[in-house]
Amino acid sequence: MLGKLMKYEWMATWKLLLAANLLTVVMTLLAGWMVHIMDYSSGRGMVEFVAVMVILTYVGSMFAVYVGTSIYLIYRFYTSTYGDQGYLLHTLPVDTHHIIIAKMLVSALWMLINSALIYFSVIFLFASSEDIFVSMMEGMVNVFTFLGAEKISAFTIVMTIVAYIFSLFAKVLKVGACISLGQLSANHKLMLSFAWYVGIYLVERIFQGIYFGLQLAFNVKASHMDYLFYYDSQWETTLIGGIISCVVFYVLTWYMMNQKLNLD
Repeated sequence: MLGKLMKYEWMATWKLLLAANLLTVVMTLLAGWMVHIMDYSSGRGMVEFVAVMVILTYVGSMFAVYVGTSIYLIYRFYTSTYGDQGYLLHTLPVDTHHIIIAKMLVSALWMLINSALIYFSVIFLFASSEDIFVSMMEGMVNVFTFLGAEKISAFTIVMTIVAYIFSLFAKVLKVGACISLGQLSANHKLMLSFAWYVGIYLVERIFQGIYFGLQLAFNVKASHMDYLFYYDSQWETTLIGGIISCVVFYVLTWYMMNQKLNLD
């Protein structure tokens, strides 16, 4: 049943989000072409002006696609779970756990695809200009050398990726939990959902500030080895925080959806 729910969720979202990500690819190719033209158009004011405008449009489109994808997935979760479609969804012989997991995995996958495309898009854009790409590579090498990155193990890199994935799951589940908690209101569900999100965000920032403050208090004499140690241990903090957040937000979402469902 979980597979069927994921397939249904994917089929309901792929057309719009695929088009948005294709826009990312098209704008990347166009902006890369403009950067290449600028390398060979010194002194040609109109050409450079058009190229700059295209690049600015590219930056705006990247932002719009990323934010738009997030908003659409939030809208999709709300309407399909607590909106008109929710009446049908909750009458199906489907376990609540399967509903939450299916929506979390599909949403996280789309956010991962979107983030990866933007990441490689920026690399491609820098690579379109040989001078910029060389300067960027030299700067990265200098930073990694300063941090002692050559001593970072493959295990650390893998676990950093795992920690990122769990943090992504946590972000998706946090939105679901806030929307679910918002159903406690009779007349202002969306407003209460937003209030819950802001409140949770502030609490997270407070705990994060306390944690980093304690780190600074116990590492007053910083050296480049301290930075290396920080990077080696940072994935542990991110992973533990991500797992705890996933559990808390998942339980909240399940409880509200299973015990406090209100579709009025």
